[in-house]
Amino acid sequence: MVRQILMALSVVAVAAATIARAHSVWIEPSGSNQLVVRFAEPGDAFETSPGYLDNLSTPIAFIFATNAPLATETQRKSDHFLLVGASPTNVACVETSFIVRGGRKPYFYARWQPPGTGAAKPLLTLDLVPTDKTGEVRAWFRGKPLGGVAATLRAPDDKEQELTTDSEGFLHFNANEPGQYLLTISHYREPLAGFHVGIAYKETSHNCSLVWQRP
Repeated sequence: MVRQILMALSVVAVAAATIARAHSVWIEPSGSNQLVVRFAEPGDAFETSPGYLDNLSTPIAFIFATNAPLATETQRKSDHFLLVGASPTNVACVETSFIVRGGRKPYFYARWQPPGTGAAKPLLTLDLVPTDKTGEVRAWFRGKPLGGVAATLRAPDDKEQELTTDSEGFLHFNANEPGQYLLTISHYREPLAGFHVGIAYKETSHNCSLVWQRP
């Protein structure tokens, strides 16, 4: 019996580690004209509460209703976090983290960018920032352009394209099809050790997403 319990716990730990490695956090509009935060492998079912959604810290969120960031409340629901009072017409950003797994502490950052907002500026530790050109986004890490890092673009037809930032952090792609786009960077790691809830980790990983809709 003890052996069976240990094996079950091992399976759960491996599954949780896989979740942290493969999943993304992103912001998207809901059917009720609100913004919600999702946690999943893009294209698969959303993580839920009770479940792996509960292993994410409550997202810290802010919106731009004017020219200054405005903190907004987040509420955990069955398969998302609701950004209270946020509208799809607002630029919105969140940051959250996953529990320590395999000696690594994963952090997630997400940005929603409404259409027609033009060039943006970095707002998150790891950020995918639209320029004023269609099909151009720039990656930033700790306020500096991030070159040579892999990214994935998921188009409205659910096809994925693998990209790499150039030496100045720019990504270029075709984004002419109407619908929702999801651009992600996963597992950008740095040798930053620490503790979380009494558990030590040897490195920190950063994951970010940018979502927008083309009319």
